[in-house]
Amino acid sequence: MSTIHDVAEKAGVSIKTVSRVLNDASSVSEKTRKRIEQAMQALDFAPSAAARMLRGRPTDLVAVIADRLTTTPDSSEIIKGIQSVCEDLGKMLIIGETGGQPQVASRLVADMRTRRVEAIIFATTFHRVVTVNETLGQTPAVLANCFEETPRFAQVVPDDEGGGYAAVEAVLRAGHRKIAFLQLTDGMVATTLRMQGFRHAMRDYGVQPNEAWLLHGTTPDEDEFTHLKDRLDRLFATDERPTAILCGNDKMAIRVIFTLQRRGIRVPEDISVVGFDDFRLLSEASDPGLTTVTLPYREIGAIAARRALGADRDATVLRVPCCAVLRGTVTPPRKVGK
Repeated sequence: MSTIHDVAEKAGVSIKTVSRVLNDASSVSEKTRKRIEQAMQALDFAPSAAARMLRGRPTDLVAVIADRLTTTPDSSEIIKGIQSVCEDLGKMLIIGETGGQPQVASRLVADMRTRRVEAIIFATTFHRVVTVNETLGQTPAVLANCFEETPRFAQVVPDDEGGGYAAVEAVLRAGHRKIAFLQLTDGMVATTLRMQGFRHAMRDYGVQPNEAWLLHGTTPDEDEFTHLKDRLDRLFATDERPTAILCGNDKMAIRVIFTLQRRGIRVPEDISVVGFDDFRLLSEASDPGLTTVTLPYREIGAIAARRALGADRDATVLRVPCCAVLRGTVTPPRKVGK
């Protein structure tokens, strides 16, 4: 690789003069500057990040410490949101994947700090609590899709409680009052918050939920569909049946629709179904289109990046709205006798 010495020799100037050009010094004449730039281009010379650091200039590097984010198709939208802001601001994104291993995270943070990144964004695949034990020094940090119990950094998370409210309100407004909720795993942050939103909306509309129809998902060690058939059997075990089913995510909603159809139950004619995530490979491809609630991953990433690179880095929690997207799987409940 070419060095500053090679550039100086080819341009016929001193190393000090080349250094001045690299530092945008106005004391170098335009003619000399052009000759040096032509020499750099001919030699394919690029100043190193280390050289930029020594001159006290920004490295234009932003780091993401990700926990399985790059291998999860739906939540990888967080990376796209961060990338869009970096492109707008002329920054380069570096991604380090931890694979869920704390020791890897610590090593990545140390490496990113050595590179003098301008900011570090910690991002996870699902909304959860984290603890940042790594030493960050003066490097700004922001958490995306995760949070600390006692906030020390700016934290950008989905408003899962508002999303739970939006999901049930979509069917309440359609006239449903017999509503089941097939939730995610018990103990997850999203599960708890969405149930709070569900109960809040039911109270606001004056509807008493049927507790037997509020069913938790599998344990963290099981596939999320392991007991789905059993859960649906419970919902349809008696003549008193729900007219709408809310699901913890879009994958579950699609599986519910297929299972119901095999039993001769039509969606939405006989029962309405709502998902969560708005994972468009599913929600827009299904027929009819799936009514669902957005999980605003790309917006979370973009906001986190803007906060990391801006002046607003206070230890505050910003909740990004999760909004209902109305498609074809929700209609008014079928009238008795029809």
